[in-house]
Amino acid sequence: MIWDPFDPVSYLVHVGLGFLALSAGLIALGSQKGSPLHKRAGRWFAYPMVLVALSTFIFMFHRFLPLAIVMALATLYCIPSALRAARYTEYTGRRWDGLLLTLPTLLCIFTALQAIRFSQIDGAPVLGPCVLALTFGCLAAQDILLLKRGALPHNGWVRRHLTRMVLAFTFAVMAVVRIGINFGLTLEQTVVGPLLVAVLIIAYFYRRYPVEDMQVSSATH
Repeated sequence: MIWDPFDPVSYLVHVGLGFLALSAGLIALGSQKGSPLHKRAGRWFAYPMVLVALSTFIFMFHRFLPLAIVMALATLYCIPSALRAARYTEYTGRRWDGLLLTLPTLLCIFTALQAIRFSQIDGAPVLGPCVLALTFGCLAAQDILLLKRGALPHNGWVRRHLTRMVLAFTFAVMAVVRIGINFGLTLEQTVVGPLLVAVLIIAYFYRRYPVEDMQVSSATH
């Protein structure tokens, strides 16, 4: 008998890990950055969410959903990139950043192609894929600039870490409201709404952690 990933036990494990990760993510976002609670909650968000993203590919063999694949790959990019920014060493980091760069680049190309394809279909959603393509393009551009510079100010790494964690949380929320629970939202509402909230949170972190006149450092922070 071929194993069915949609059997009740497997599906409950998948959903349970996702619920655990999202709950921990909320605690991490709301706690003092750098505090023991923030770090513990961040780990409880990051590692289960990676498992959820990986298990998504197994589910997709039985029921292929392009948006689920995009969200899973985005999560598998954002969380390792965020963790690496939190434990930065220049020697090991540049290779890892170069490898991770392939994911937002491919996602940018794929969602841009989807936007072009949808634009040729009357009534098909176009804004959502365009916003996703822009988001992944910005992430790829940041990675390219980092590879060229080789280092960031201390708060630059903090920003990078928080930005990617916020986006990982946002992509998980998108998957829940569009695929998991399915609130009946359109693709535009599923993508634009959560990303708008994410941009506001990221803008707050950018304001809270300025990088002007700070010495560039490649040391672990």
